[in-house]
Amino acid sequence: MFPGSTVGGPEFVKSVLAPSPWTRIMPTGGVDCTEESLVKWFGAGVVCVGMGSNLITKSALEAKDYKGIEKKVRDTVELIAKIRKK
Repeated sequence: MFPGSTVGGPEFVKSVLAPSPWTRIMPTGGVDCTEESLVKWFGAGVVCVGMGSNLITKSALEAKDYKGIEKKVRDTVELIAKIRKK
């Protein structure tokens, strides 16, 4: 689902899944790396999320901060795993 935030966000996901719970939805665009954002999306029922520039920022790429990018990706994946266990 793209762009996730413009299409209707987590509320749209809930609206789609209510009558058709067999549907698998992966939003991209508007998914942030924050716990607040990820809890909303996964709480709405998404199966996974896509993140681009919110996860790997232009400034981190320009600075060639590959260790920082690696840490942010690792932390985000761990956060998602924690949220999905709830």
